Amino acid sequence: MGVLNIVWRVHSSGLDDIEIIRRALDDLSGDGFESTEDVGRSWHGAPQVEFERRTRKKAKSRESLARMGANTLSTLLNDDISKRVDENNVLHLRLSLADLCCGIVQITDPRRRLPCVKGEFKIEVYPGQDVLEEAKETLQRAYEQALCNNWEHSAASTE
Repeated sequence: MGVLNIVWRVHSSGLDDIEIIRRALDDLSGDGFESTEDVGRSWHGAPQVEFERRTRKKAKSRESLARMGANTLSTLLNDDISKRVDENNVLHLRLSLADLCCGIVQITDPRRRLPCVKGEFKIEVYPGQDVLEEAKETLQRAYEQALCNNWEHSAASTE
């Protein structure tokens, strides 16, 4: 089992450094992701850019999950993930955008209204399987992959 697909989303303002956000998001997602960037204006008229990285490839999804780093994945494994999984078997999380731009992957509290990277992971679950158990197993495998690749603290480039 594992992850069927993954989506990373960022909403940035006209004051943000778009190139730094783009690089940080590319490091987090890795190669082989569909990339969209929608430049527009907010309801109030301020310029904004919406970034999205998406893949439906299982191997790329697993790699991107591991790129969050062993420390972040360990935090998720020790947390109650039942609050993060919805009725459609999607695991939701938010990462600090400011930290990610500095090369640090840090889960943020959604109640804090800070700029963030939203992640959605579709967990592969079949009838008779428990989605929370499958999610924990998937996170455990990603944790092990992160350790094997020395991705302990952040979404480091593989180059």
